[in-house]
Amino acid sequence: MALLDGTIQITGSLQNLSFYKMRGTNKIVVRKKGGPSRKQVKHSSAFANTRRNNNEFGGRAKAVRHIKDILSPLLFLADYNITGPLNALLKPIQEMDHESDLGKRHILISKEPRLLEGFTLNRRYLFESIVRTPVSCRMQKEKGLVTIDIPALIPGINFIVPGNYNWYQFTAVAGPVPDLFFTGTRYRTEGDQWYGPEITNTGWLPVNDPAAASQLTVKPDTAHGSCSTLVGLGIAFGTMQRNNIEPVKYVGAAKVIGMG
Repeated sequence: MALLDGTIQITGSLQNLSFYKMRGTNKIVVRKKGGPSRKQVKHSSAFANTRRNNNEFGGRAKAVRHIKDILSPLLFLADYNITGPLNALLKPIQEMDHESDLGKRHILISKEPRLLEGFTLNRRYLFESIVRTPVSCRMQKEKGLVTIDIPALIPGINFIVPGNYNWYQFTAVAGPVPDLFFTGTRYRTEGDQWYGPEITNTGWLPVNDPAAASQLTVKPDTAHGSCSTLVGLGIAFGTMQRNNIEPVKYVGAAKVIGMG
């Protein structure tokens, strides 16, 4: 991959090059066309390892979809495409399966769930650059309860607003992220289950007023085997539109604050 620099800004194809835009950069991305045919990759013995690696990549892609489903209420805050980085983060987890053959290794997130902890949905403004005092997360899986402690916030001291906005809101999500098992033909979860998030928020608060310490409580569905509980927290900023406060896309920050 290369980036086009200079005054010429084009998208599309030109001879053996493809030019396109990608979120996360304001430059044009350039890729060279070519490579083996789809038939060669699918059937040739020379690409046996490619097929195995592609199969594992597809398994991780399915795991990423489960993670993104739990984070879905926070995805409007993401300022880059998180799919690739999440897939890369799952690769060392998949490589921890030393019993299965290449191309068939399971994705056992529950073995090392904290490797996903701290994953950020932002590159421009990190959560810690907006809320300077640490947020804590307590998980009580036996009670099916997650408690998030938000510190007292003082504008300009430990609360820095990334722009000129009048309102902010914390949103917490939590839900089960399943392990994925290779079953001979495809990757699947235990029982082929698919899960969604539980959501709670603070409501909209004025950015210029100090705020007392507060708590958010989420009750995710934890009655499943071979699953980890993911907790995400985001801060959004809003503007008043027609007597309603509307969140601004890609402004604010969100991250995974707990896994267990």
